[in-house]
Amino acid sequence: MNKAQKLINRIMLENGLRHKYQVAEYFGVTPQAISTWLTKGEVPSKHQLKVRSEVEQTEMPDHHEPTSEDRKTVIDYLINENVTLKNQIANLKAELQMSKSKGNDDLISKINSKSLVLKGRVTDGMITEIGGDWHRLLGYKESDLVNHKYDEGFIHKEDAFKIQQNQANLLRSTGLKESRFSTIRRWKHKKNNEYIMLCMVWYVDIENDEIEIIAKPIDHQIQDTLFAN
Repeated sequence: MNKAQKLINRIMLENGLRHKYQVAEYFGVTPQAISTWLTKGEVPSKHQLKVRSEVEQTEMPDHHEPTSEDRKTVIDYLINENVTLKNQIANLKAELQMSKSKGNDDLISKINSKSLVLKGRVTDGMITEIGGDWHRLLGYKESDLVNHKYDEGFIHKEDAFKIQQNQANLLRSTGLKESRFSTIRRWKHKKNNEYIMLCMVWYVDIENDEIEIIAKPIDHQIQDTLFAN
């Protein structure tokens, strides 16, 4: 039995056909064409395609309701996947937070490395304590500043005069107990006698005769612009 005979027999069986002319009608050809196919033992490819699309369809498996064991397996899998995903998200958040924290710490360290602190008295302008790297930034040791007054040549004379005016105004005030303000003052570098601009934030406690100043050097380019003629 050749291929054509096998295919035609299957078509007849699948479709309940009993005669060759019925097979010819199925393919849309003449009975003579069917005879030719049987003689040659081959069905033209376009007609084979019709058989594949209509007869040789893959049988779908019968539908079965999942068992309780199947459901449990699926649920356990989804729970494990959910837990894994939550852990991954938590780890990513922790890494992101550490990255941000490290970046903030680096920024704070950079700011603190250039910050200078002065503490003293309001009444006489005496410096009582310093903080920060005064020696690296302005060439002063602790002994050069502590127990000295701010107007002993450390500050540009014009700026020293303004500080004296502020000092007098604060001391004359009767109702003011605390004050906070910011200024820009020129502080002399001990080694080269050049004036370095400092951005200074003042915290004044008049009642306790205390003053604390946080200062930071200003970029030279900005300094030249501000004090250009």
